[in-house]
Amino acid sequence: MTYESLEKRYLTREERLDILLQLKLTVKEHDCKLTKDIVELIDREADLLMRGTKESNLEGLRQRVSSLFLQYIKTPLFNAEAANLLRVPEDPSSLRKNIYYCRGCGNYLPSTDFELTTNARSIGRCRKCKNLDSEGRLREDFSRYRSLLHSIRSTEEAYNDGSKIIFLLTEADLRYLAENIWGAQSVLSQWEDTYDLTLVRWNRRQEWSPWNCVLLTNEEARAHSKLTKPEEAYGPVFTQKIKYRHILGKQYFSSMPKLADYMGKNLESVNMPLPSNAQKVMFGGRKIEEKISLPPLTEAK
Repeated sequence: MTYESLEKRYLTREERLDILLQLKLTVKEHDCKLTKDIVELIDREADLLMRGTKESNLEGLRQRVSSLFLQYIKTPLFNAEAANLLRVPEDPSSLRKNIYYCRGCGNYLPSTDFELTTNARSIGRCRKCKNLDSEGRLREDFSRYRSLLHSIRSTEEAYNDGSKIIFLLTEADLRYLAENIWGAQSVLSQWEDTYDLTLVRWNRRQEWSPWNCVLLTNEEARAHSKLTKPEEAYGPVFTQKIKYRHILGKQYFSSMPKLADYMGKNLESVNMPLPSNAQKVMFGGRKIEEKISLPPLTEAK
């Protein structure tokens, strides 16, 4: 006997009576108030069917029979399989064992819903919260800047002049320098292929730093490294543009404690003020002038 068969519609009187008989035999196996109520309702519906009562007048009675039978099959005492589907176990004391609080969703869940290890000191979040966090988190690829950082460090080691600042920076720092300060393109040719760009010393006689570098293509960098006085080679207009980028880099990285010992002059001593329309924003807890709109550059008279 199934609940679906009890809910079937458009049956003949004989088919309905047959289903009611099967239901009565099923519930009679257990003697309790619930089964007695079901049997009483079954007998009432069978009597009305034999009297020729219309189907529309039996809807309420049939809903009561279905409701009580649904309650019957949900009871583990009568249906052992129902115990496997219950969210709350029959024995409340079992809730006190292996139940933990998830700090993500705020639910109390069994230990099987958590990734527990033998050396874990706290429970943390459940698997569902961790998966949701993983799906919603933005992925950042630092592979290009990792190789660029390695390349710059190798170049600085070749100078053998005690360069230290590049060894204190991370891939994320280098990415910010290239994308936010230099616009992720060559300052000469506006080439945007990051795999063909590199950060080289602006003045090769000074160690590499965020305020002594320039973003160029590999070919441009080889030519630039041969210049002894880049200011004279590029001219005052282009040099002024580079100096603005150096000021932005120096202001951003000056707030990093690991670079505090290597800072030269204070920002106030640089005789080139920042544009008045620079908007200050927070990035990683440090302030930086971003979205700069540079003033028109003119040839120095």
